Amino acid sequence: MISLFGVADPTVQRALLELCFAARPAERDLAVLERAIQADALTDGQHRMLPWVARRLPEGGLSPFAESRVRGTYKHTLYRNHLLLDRAQRLRQALLQAGLGECVFLKGVSMALTNPHGLGARPMADIDLLLGGIQHRSEEVLAFFAAQGMTKKGATLRSITWLSPDRFEFDVHWYLHNWALRQSSVDRMYAEALVVEHPKGCFTIPCVEHNLAHILAHGLTTPSVHYDARWVVDALSILVQRPVLDTARFQFFVSEFSVPDAVRIALKMLAEQAPATIEFDRQAVLELAAGVRRGRPGTFWLYYRPPGPWDAPGQSARRPWRYHLKTQLRSRLIEPAQVARHNGVPFWTSVGASVDFPPAGIAAFGRWAWRNTRRVLRARRATRPGP
Repeated sequence: MISLFGVADPTVQRALLELCFAARPAERDLAVLERAIQADALTDGQHRMLPWVARRLPEGGLSPFAESRVRGTYKHTLYRNHLLLDRAQRLRQALLQAGLGECVFLKGVSMALTNPHGLGARPMADIDLLLGGIQHRSEEVLAFFAAQGMTKKGATLRSITWLSPDRFEFDVHWYLHNWALRQSSVDRMYAEALVVEHPKGCFTIPCVEHNLAHILAHGLTTPSVHYDARWVVDALSILVQRPVLDTARFQFFVSEFSVPDAVRIALKMLAEQAPATIEFDRQAVLELAAGVRRGRPGTFWLYYRPPGPWDAPGQSARRPWRYHLKTQLRSRLIEPAQVARHNGVPFWTSVGASVDFPPAGIAAFGRWAWRNTRRVLRARRATRPGP
């Protein structure tokens, strides 16, 4: 069964969710948090919930040590987010001056700017932004980021990750995700985006329907945010505010995803598994889930991987072979075909060889697969206990 709590300790996870979203903090939840902090047992995703807890923490609810740690996370997040927004605004202005157009800020920036507890309640690891059409101007875009002093950290079919001179990461998308490779989805997000005024400048963010759909699908199919279910905090932070959702806009946007099942399953999980003390319109959420179309048989399981013991830090080499095979099947065959089918252009014309996507030729793919197979085997032998 897919759990709302990922692989995190469900008792601690439940206590943190209630401390974040319940009507009032409960003594039993504060006691659970106290024990977890004293034992240093919080996962990375649970640490990311502490800034939200800090804004609702009653005076004297925790020991001085635990309280200082919780409140300190909010201050640290607030200062860092101010820096990130400053760098994001500088990049936005540079993009406009270079004629590359307006960008839409995804996930972290949009959630931080709309959080009811302020800018410091939602940590950001990096800055995700959508810049439509740049896959057709790859050489110009690569030259632009090089001129900003940025270095390329990684590239996929849908985005390039850049590292700025001051070590901030920018994940620049031209498609939303590997499960959303249609140009029409990008165009729709641009057309219905909102503009938020902030002391740092103007930020364009997705509308609430698109933002919720993106968070749900990303959360249930992306390993880095799935295992300790950190996506749940973003989704609940939207739902507990009881926004008036445009059902048709939400479902039409989701209908273009390759894995609409992820959105439907995530909505049902939120309605059925969220603690009863968290108040939101569960019936409306279930009705929203019922209207989401079903994807092709097996598509969701091609993207989703149940968590396991290999999800502990440093254990990635122990992932099962079927995970690596599914990843290669998607990235080498299915997703390039989606780009060509949905956008009406050949794969290489759409992405551009200069983007440095992994090689597509059969011989090059064979060499790539052999090198990575040897790397995985060496890592397995290195972590194998001795005789």
